[in-house]
Amino acid sequence: MRFLRSLLAIGAGFAFFALVVGVLTPVATRRFGVENFQSFSMALLFATLAYAIVAAAVAGYLTAYVAGQRELPHAAALGMLMIGLGFLSMREHGLKQPGWYEATIAGCGPMAALFGAGLRRLRKR
Repeated sequence: MRFLRSLLAIGAGFAFFALVVGVLTPVATRRFGVENFQSFSMALLFATLAYAIVAAAVAGYLTAYVAGQRELPHAAALGMLMIGLGFLSMREHGLKQPGWYEATIAGCGPMAALFGAGLRRLRKR
């Protein structure tokens, strides 16, 4: 039962993260007047970086909340999932985006998820 709850916690956190990024990326792309995400502007990259970090922190909090115990290991597993999918994204986009952007997303996402889980742990009674 604990294993299923762990899977549910990590899945819920990642689903939230993917939903926020998936919804806000087309919105930000239109807002900054870019035809598609591949023809980027610096403003668009910083905006996507900002909301991805915030979404990762909230996803870490959600993961910790659903897990109920051992919050940081669950958030670390969420972070590892983010890193893995970040590498897949790097391979897909290739040289179309700057390397610093992809590395920052892959590095800051897991740290933000751990930060969110730490906040949940501090608020836990």
